[in-house]
Amino acid sequence: MRIEFTASTVSCYTENDVLTIGVGDDPVSPKNYIIISRLDDGGSVDDSIGIQTHLSEAEVSDAIKEIYLSLDKLIIKIEDRKKDDVHASEIVALLPRDDPGFDQLKKYVHEIFYGSSVHINVN
Repeated sequence: MRIEFTASTVSCYTENDVLTIGVGDDPVSPKNYIIISRLDDGGSVDDSIGIQTHLSEAEVSDAIKEIYLSLDKLIIKIEDRKKDDVHASEIVALLPRDDPGFDQLKKYVHEIFYGSSVHINVN
């Protein structure tokens, strides 16, 4: 299953040593959203990275196979073994044009996936 939505809000922050990226179609009550987070707790890097969407009931770790980021979209491909947990095989968020936070989003993608097995393509 492929999820695609137009994002109006992109938020990147660190709280209690957890790196987090949030992307949604509304800043207050999104119908479609993605939350990617990384909490290094001594386990493997891949296990420390989780994703949650509006379709999943909880965060799913070690689920992201590939991530592609460009000025106009964020594409996340999900590991085959985790598709049922995430309820998606691919998630596409169309990003707001000329978003001044793009550089911060790019920085957080690199920081969250640093040292992981996830294939990253940032343009």
